Amino acid sequence: MFSESGTILYVGKAKNLKKRLASYFVNLSHRDIKTSVLVSQISSIQLIVTRTEDEALILERQLIQAFQPRYNIALKDDKNYPYLKVTVQDFFPMVLVVRQRIADGAKYFGPYPSMGSSRFMQRLLGDLFPLRDCSQKIDLLHKQPKCMQLDLGRCLGPCVYKQVKPDYDAWVHDLILLLSGKSRQLIADMRSRMGHFAEALKFEQAAVMRDRVLKLEQLLDRQLVELDRNQHVQVWVYAHDTHTHYALVQTIIDGKFLYQNGFYLEKKEASLDLFLDESIMHFLDQKRDDVGKIVWSQWLVDDAFYAVFHKQEWASWLPTSKIIVPKRGIKRTVLESAQKNAHLALMKLGIDALKGTSPVEPTDIQDALALAVQPKRMVCIDISHFQGVDIVGSAVVFQDAKPLRTAYRRFQIRTVAGKSDDPRSIQEVVTRYIELVIRQSQPLPDLLVIDGGKPQLAFAIKALEGLQLASKIPCVALAKQDEELFFPDRPTSLKLEKHHPVLHLLQRLRDEAHRFAITYQKYKRRRRFLGKK
Repeated sequence: MFSESGTILYVGKAKNLKKRLASYFVNLSHRDIKTSVLVSQISSIQLIVTRTEDEALILERQLIQAFQPRYNIALKDDKNYPYLKVTVQDFFPMVLVVRQRIADGAKYFGPYPSMGSSRFMQRLLGDLFPLRDCSQKIDLLHKQPKCMQLDLGRCLGPCVYKQVKPDYDAWVHDLILLLSGKSRQLIADMRSRMGHFAEALKFEQAAVMRDRVLKLEQLLDRQLVELDRNQHVQVWVYAHDTHTHYALVQTIIDGKFLYQNGFYLEKKEASLDLFLDESIMHFLDQKRDDVGKIVWSQWLVDDAFYAVFHKQEWASWLPTSKIIVPKRGIKRTVLESAQKNAHLALMKLGIDALKGTSPVEPTDIQDALALAVQPKRMVCIDISHFQGVDIVGSAVVFQDAKPLRTAYRRFQIRTVAGKSDDPRSIQEVVTRYIELVIRQSQPLPDLLVIDGGKPQLAFAIKALEGLQLASKIPCVALAKQDEELFFPDRPTSLKLEKHHPVLHLLQRLRDEAHRFAITYQKYKRRRRFLGKK
């Protein structure tokens, strides 16, 4: 799809061209914002016919990589931020903390800045609203087992008392008002109900309502930032490191900081302008109901403000929004706080690479270690023993930067006994592991990682030479003391930056091999103590 100036806007593939194009130009009411903006800019469409679906898939990827079309960018949400989910589709809804927002009929609120704050909010809502927190299915016809929450007065008990349905629904309505930022309306409604209870001489119910109003007011006082209570603000900031763009959006309603969204993308996938535009479209698609109700704030790019929404193409989507770029005062303070949160979130993304949530591409490993091939399959060898006894080895496999546990192998050392000799043990494990892989017709490693330094590396190479594979399997040793990388054909070691994602991946691989080896070693030791072979 081309713009009027001849710029490629989008590259796609279709088995049925008529249906695919109709999805863009028919059913206008169901199009998201991104598609609407794309269609408004299309001037012409060019077709390329391929023989097979596989060819179409390969060609699509090649064209996207070559031309980086604006509307092919797949933005990533920062899944570190959880949601509060109200299961309104249930007869008796409950509140859950979840990581993902899906189309299941429930109402979602958030995301919240951290799991801790969302858990705190969940507990606080349990104090304010007498709703169930059990996972059992509750219907309107049959009694279910009750729990202690009913006895403590913290739940209306829909498991036993089906007649509480109207009151339960009223509390759910109040809960949604609070999570939607309409706290003043909620407090007014609760005070009104408290008055009705008092007039009807239902003093106990009035006292319960009074206590809940007080708790709610205390919560709102803690939530207030220094903005005016009537202000609805979106705070947009940007942060980046060597590899990643990161955008953060904080939502402040009635002066209360309610939600926080994060978006990120690798720099090699998109330029800064493209990333910013994609972030806006992605956020508007998620929060479309909020457009027109919120005063949009600002973008911060490299300590200089960049008013993205001044762009003509976005003006029509945000007719009531006001872009401000504060130089001083309360809004500047709020902005700086959001900027700090963005940098912390970006740092956490780098740390989470250790857990496999932000995978490293094989090309990244190849470039960082100057390898001849892309290491898609990496194997780490480690040795474990207890004072020279029960010597064992492990071989752990990572495929595409993720653990492949079905390919893990463990070995009881045969050539070393009575005292520890890690280099010779490494030689035995490398030899036996490679022989096993060949015997079982499994793929050879693209990179062999040895836990240790130069001595361990030398004996690993000796094992590969004995198998006549030293030139086919790249090998590197990772020494734990200074996290140095040693190569057989290089005179000096390599020290990657402390927060380098490739170093994080290699550390994770090494730690997994150590965990697997020591688990087996403890198992062997326990059996020896019990007198078992």
